Amino acid sequence: MVGTQCLVAFKNSSGQIQAYTAPIADYLAQFRQGSLSFNVPRIEAEFLNNEYIIFATLELPSGRTSFNQVWQNGQVSGQALQAHSQSGDNMRSFGSVDFATGQLGNDGGSRGGSRKLGPKAEV
Repeated sequence: MVGTQCLVAFKNSSGQIQAYTAPIADYLAQFRQGSLSFNVPRIEAEFLNNEYIIFATLELPSGRTSFNQVWQNGQVSGQALQAHSQSGDNMRSFGSVDFATGQLGNDGGSRGGSRKLGPKAEV
């Protein structure tokens, strides 16, 4: 979606896990690396139990701790992540996160219900 600010992780064609930030400026999104409206001084990822886990340090805008979040699952071509499908779980993968309290809510994903970030979560 235009205006979206992404934390991206995928396994490239040489088997390496890549993690980076990517702003979405148009509907022909190629998920190219770029700066977001807030600083992300550290981002890395791992692939564990068939899931990508992104670890990032976010410098949030002053006075704001609660944000909307989504996750998407798309294809990789060579070294680039491609646009995700517009159906199935990708359309139900929304929620909110409050970085001050750790509360997750309004989950449209398959896990359901409200959750809290773990005690070691650095998002």
